[in-house]
Amino acid sequence: MNSQGDRIKALRKQRGMTQYDLADKLGIAKQTIFKYETGIITNIPYSRIVDIAAALGVEPGEILGFGEPSAESSSPEGFISIPFISQKISAGYGEDYLSDDSITLRRIQIPESMARGVSDKSTLVSAEVKGDSMIDANIYPGDYVFFSKGMIKGEGIYVIAFAGDIMVKRLSFDTGGNKLTIISENHNYPTRVVEADTDGVRILGKVIGWIHNEMF
Repeated sequence: MNSQGDRIKALRKQRGMTQYDLADKLGIAKQTIFKYETGIITNIPYSRIVDIAAALGVEPGEILGFGEPSAESSSPEGFISIPFISQKISAGYGEDYLSDDSITLRRIQIPESMARGVSDKSTLVSAEVKGDSMIDANIYPGDYVFFSKGMIKGEGIYVIAFAGDIMVKRLSFDTGGNKLTIISENHNYPTRVVEADTDGVRILGKVIGWIHNEMF
């Protein structure tokens, strides 16, 4: 089987479910399941795949075409497996602080080339974006950002904790004046200039890339 639709159909039939049964569980139209299974819709959003997998009692990887990888398991050649955490990262105004014990919901496989500049791949984490303050950088609500925890390496897009919130923002460093400029890639949000050491800003890690939700 070469497509997500084929795998959905096979898993559904294995469980003795009709397209109506599955659609009813998901609260969507039966016609949508038909379009998934026949390939009329090929770019199934990852969030929908997670819901379908739950309805079928399988892991999302079984629909995507690979087993849900554990930390120890191997990934397809050219890919690496990183944890996807429960915490949503705000690209607007804040979310709760990213704790060190954030729950790992699953693991995601990303192209190894995306992490070329990261020496310690175990620092990589993935999280979902919430909000629209980075849309001019092509980071949209529901997208998945990948960042290296603890990595501070030049100007760029970072995950930061600030005033009790966690955000993804572009940072500009003024090392001489000890200033940190927090930039939103959306003109509807203000740019903030803060004292790096005294205004409660914590840089959690540098974003190395992101994937739009519909690409999963």
